[in-house]
Amino acid sequence: MEELKKWIQKAGPFRIAAVVLCGIFLVLLSCGNPFFDGKTAEQEKEAEETLKQTETADSLEQYKKKLEQELSELLQKVEGVGKAQVMLTLKASNEKVTLKDNSSKGADSEEETVLIEDSERNSSPYVIQEKEPEIEGVVIVCEGGEDAVTKREITGAVSALFQIESHKIKIMKSKEAKE
Repeated sequence: MEELKKWIQKAGPFRIAAVVLCGIFLVLLSCGNPFFDGKTAEQEKEAEETLKQTETADSLEQYKKKLEQELSELLQKVEGVGKAQVMLTLKASNEKVTLKDNSSKGADSEEETVLIEDSERNSSPYVIQEKEPEIEGVVIVCEGGEDAVTKREITGAVSALFQIESHKIKIMKSKEAKE
């Protein structure tokens, strides 16, 4: 016990505290400390971007399913259509329109995107409008799909709703339709 006291006095309390703190730090580091998980800032940004892409894909799928369901329900109310199933294809994802700041000096003009900062000092573009994805094509399978008049009515309705050309709308008779 005497030797330990002499050793502590010789080393000094500051050095001993530093050694103890280094030991604690190494133990925490090896045990998977929640404050330090070993990820770099780049890895965290990649993970965040992947999460955003997944959320975007999910929201696009929900948007598409909602439109398909609404169109199906609408068409089933039309005389001669009967039971209908709808499938849509989208051209692209949501488009975000950002605010631009125009400045001109003589003959030169510059256009810069306006950025906003959050509480953590992260900057992002100022979005003034979000455009829904465009419908590229529509396929409808319904009981009245063989009748020319019904096809024309469905084509006109879909063209009016989604502003797409009639050649991008396909209407077919379902197998379950009564002969």
